[in-house]
Amino acid sequence: MKKSVKKAIPALIVASCILIATAICSITLRRFDYSDHLDEVVITVDDRSVSLKEFGYYIYEVEAFVQKQALIYDPENPKHWWNTHFSAGPDSQFVCDYAKKVALNICIADEVYYQEAVSHGIILSTDEVSQATDEGRSFFAGMDPVQIRSTGLDENTVVTMSMKHTLASKYSMYLIESEHLALQSTEPAKLINWDGSYYLQKVLPKHVTWTNDKLLGEITFGKITVNL
Repeated sequence: MKKSVKKAIPALIVASCILIATAICSITLRRFDYSDHLDEVVITVDDRSVSLKEFGYYIYEVEAFVQKQALIYDPENPKHWWNTHFSAGPDSQFVCDYAKKVALNICIADEVYYQEAVSHGIILSTDEVSQATDEGRSFFAGMDPVQIRSTGLDENTVVTMSMKHTLASKYSMYLIESEHLALQSTEPAKLINWDGSYYLQKVLPKHVTWTNDKLLGEITFGKITVNL
C-alpha cells in the first residue's frame, strides 16, 4: 500500500470522528425545550391567538384521557400504546399524532365557538362563571408539580381557559337550538363537534385559522404530562 494512502486512511477516520461529534453537538444544541416556547403562538383564529402555555390546557386533558387507554393496553409500559400505529388508508397514523390532532382541533373549535358567542352577545351567567371557575381550579389541583412545571400552566391560566371552553360550549348548545339541529338524523352533539359535518361545513369556513406547524412538529404527545 502506498504511503500516501496509508496516511490518508487515519486522516479520514479522524475527519469522520469530527463530523460525527459535530453532528451530535448539533443535535444536542437543537434539542427542543418546551419551557422555552411557552409564549409562542400555536394557533390563531382570525385575529386571536393561543400560546403554547394556553394550549397546555388541551395537552394535559387529551394526554390524561389517552393515558388511561395506554395503561389498559400495557400497564407496564404505556408508551407502547402511544407508539402504536393504526393503518386506515390515508388516515393511518400513530396514536401520539392522533392525540395531537385531537387537542389541536378541540382548541381551534373552542376558539371559533368562543368568538361566535362573543359576536352574538352570549355571555356566561353568574352561576356558569362560578362553575367554570370551580372546574378550572379542580383541573389545576389535579396536576402534580412535575406536570405544572412541564406545561408552565398556572391556576389563573387554567381558569381562563375553562371560562373560554364553557362559553364555547354554551354557544354550541345555542347553535343546536337556533339551527334546529335536533331535527337532523345525526346526533346534534356529533354535528357540532370538532370533526362534525355542521361545524366543518358551516361554522369553521367563516374563520381564518393558522397553526404553527414548525412548533407543533417539535411536540410529541405522550411524554409532556405523562410518562415523564
